[in-house]
Amino acid sequence: MNAVRQFVAGALLCVIFALVPAKAQTTVYSDNFQSGNYSSWTMSGTGYDAVNTYQGNVSMRLDGLRQGTKAVSSLGFSSVSLSMDVGALYLVQGDYCYAEYSTNGGTTWTSLVLVGDGEDSGALKRGTASTGLDNNANLRVRFRAYTLYGHYCYGDNVVLTGTPISGGVGPSIAVTGSAAFGSVVVGSNATSTLTVHNDGDANLVLGSLSGLSSPFSLVSNTCSNQTVAPLASCTVGVRFSPTATGNFSGSLSIPSNDADDPTVAIAVSGTGASSTGVYDPLPGNGSVSRSALTATFLTGTGTLNLMNFSHYALPTGAANPSNTFQGRLTLYGEATSGSATEVGGNNNLQYYSQAQNLPEFEFDFVQHGTHFIPVTRGKIAGAHPSWIYILEPGRVWNENSDGGYSRVAFPFSLQERGSDCLWNGVMTFLFKDDGSVSDLAYQIASETCYYLKVNFWGRLDAAYTPSTISGAATIRSNYAAEVARRMPVKALSALATDYPSSGITVANVGSDVTAAHMSLYGVAYNGVHYSGGCQTRYGTYPFCEVLNVPSYSTAKSVSGGYGLMRLEQKYAGTQRTLGIDEWVSECTGSQWDAPTFEQALDMATGNYTSSAATTDEASQAMADGFFKVGTHSQKVSFACSYPYKVAPGSKFIYHTTDTYLLGRAMNQYYKSQAGSSADFFNDVMVEEVYRPLGLSPTSYVSSRTQDSTAQPFTGYGLVYVRDDIVKLGEFLNKTQGKIQGVQTLDATMVAATLNLGTGGLQAGTTADRYNNGFWYYNLKQDTHNYGCAAAKWVPYMSGYGGISVVLFPNGMVYYQFSDNGQLTWGKSAIELNKIAAMCP
Repeated sequence: MNAVRQFVAGALLCVIFALVPAKAQTTVYSDNFQSGNYSSWTMSGTGYDAVNTYQGNVSMRLDGLRQGTKAVSSLGFSSVSLSMDVGALYLVQGDYCYAEYSTNGGTTWTSLVLVGDGEDSGALKRGTASTGLDNNANLRVRFRAYTLYGHYCYGDNVVLTGTPISGGVGPSIAVTGSAAFGSVVVGSNATSTLTVHNDGDANLVLGSLSGLSSPFSLVSNTCSNQTVAPLASCTVGVRFSPTATGNFSGSLSIPSNDADDPTVAIAVSGTGASSTGVYDPLPGNGSVSRSALTATFLTGTGTLNLMNFSHYALPTGAANPSNTFQGRLTLYGEATSGSATEVGGNNNLQYYSQAQNLPEFEFDFVQHGTHFIPVTRGKIAGAHPSWIYILEPGRVWNENSDGGYSRVAFPFSLQERGSDCLWNGVMTFLFKDDGSVSDLAYQIASETCYYLKVNFWGRLDAAYTPSTISGAATIRSNYAAEVARRMPVKALSALATDYPSSGITVANVGSDVTAAHMSLYGVAYNGVHYSGGCQTRYGTYPFCEVLNVPSYSTAKSVSGGYGLMRLEQKYAGTQRTLGIDEWVSECTGSQWDAPTFEQALDMATGNYTSSAATTDEASQAMADGFFKVGTHSQKVSFACSYPYKVAPGSKFIYHTTDTYLLGRAMNQYYKSQAGSSADFFNDVMVEEVYRPLGLSPTSYVSSRTQDSTAQPFTGYGLVYVRDDIVKLGEFLNKTQGKIQGVQTLDATMVAATLNLGTGGLQAGTTADRYNNGFWYYNLKQDTHNYGCAAAKWVPYMSGYGGISVVLFPNGMVYYQFSDNGQLTWGKSAIELNKIAAMCP
């Protein structure tokens, strides 16, 4: 239409809209408890008073660990608003009363009102919410008490209002089923069925399903270009037919006329497994051109020098091994041979005893096809005064010039005893089935350590003792399952090709850190792990998939944060009702009467020396009294010695000692529930979290005190490989604490961690906070404009020297492990925001 007609038509519409009254809000649900009838509420938990009504039936009364839950629905309503009231009487410190709501059927909960000590006059406090409540059949509301000694919470005046949606809900698409195939033998196939549901009240019109490419395809497709009636469904089969070994991934697009979700993207993934008798067979014929570490050198004599790591790597042309290793590998001369040279000007190597020598080496290994698997994984603490070992799986292959030997290369790490610094290297040697073996060469030329950078290298005599390893078949099958469960990996550069319209400059990702000091970095997004790093002073590290990196204080988030969230899920009430002094018998001072488990996790016990946030942590007293001592009695004595300064929960002071006390308290509480022989780290963290998540066995071992107590450090002391990092990040950021659909971490704590709101304590600048073992940065206050209309607090794990694991609100997990004291990640955030907005 022409300009005049456009103006007239627009003016006429304005007049018409002005004459139409706004739709009135309708009460969708309400309850003021005047009737005293609680039959429609689900009451659960334990308390001191079995009566749940109060003074003429005007409120729901709760005490102890009791809660009342109600299922409500806003289906067919928009502009939905919820309000709830909570009051309290006689609360003491540590008592809390909650009004909460859930938008997903009770899987996770959001706090609407929280009343604690000092707010217990009996007056009602109202909370309201109006975000994410529209047209939702899975709303839940609940009142919940965490109180001691019969103190009371009062819930009242639940009101849910909304505007009826004109014309009804409309079509609403939902998809159930999984297209994660796991391992499928090359040449065969597997099919998974997805069901497309119409949960609305109008016809769902589906377009043509698309997006899959070989080795994925559609079969038995009853959905493409079909109309699905309300409350009906259709099905589609997704087939995985691998023609080669390796990890594969893709996405199935399902378009429809659902206005809220016009295209649903379903992630598909699978691993092609070997169809031969050799696990992960090699395609080469053994023709390899080698200029270093030749068979003549390894079986003869000569001086070993530092060299490019490509000489330690599986080469192009390698053939399947003709020999099979099973038994013990022993090295000789560790205490007298080997070289170590410090890199840089710190001159700290002089302070480490026997620094140039490897620890004693005598370990069992099992071969699985072309893979070489250490029987013992994770930290191995021997008698060396400075270093401990970590062994990782390597590779086995044949080269035609090796004279009938098979060649092994496997990664290993040295870790500083009592601390977290890690140096990564590779060992290589030749062997035959009859026990013949060459010398072993090793080299280390990278690390994650702020204050000590070292090259190690050497040549040692070796012995191979063939023997039957107990449980070898299980070791092989467990390892194959470990590899199959790793997230599909692409080079970081693939972000530009996978998201070509984003305009991302991949070179800027990770650029906050000086490249020479970056060990490992990457991004997990949409089911793909985009990985970078693994550069050393002598080329690319050949086993990047199992490059070991230290946790440092990211363990406060993992062992501390996830640990307490898991404990809270198992035993409701532990986070805020249990006190440190009850479960750490060494903390006898009155300053420990009040701090709770959660306040210790928040490093807000109120007990400290200096009021500056990090002064105590950086003090010589902390170094000498806590970090440098080895026994539990020494560590706990120092941790309990801080004097009272302010009320618990009111001030953040960075104290690894607080996290240590939390770990001790969780372990002792767990023993009281599970038996004196129970161990919280092994029984709960490993068996109920790490192993079900599919983390590597490297993560199953924590640093502990060097005594019979063997108390895990909790605030540091873990080791990860890169797949562990992204899984731990997505555990919170993507699945909200669920493992295979089962809520494993307490949903309330998860929600409070991901959605900080006004919670947390200031930690440094006004743009930084700390809560539940996580740091937070406010994107709203960043110099780069992310378009955030309000505060956007991004949770992240942080570790000494330059370690960050960031849980971005756009669904990405970004990590960087470095060692130059560079902790910022803003340049990476700017680039990743181009793919998916942080503040949509």
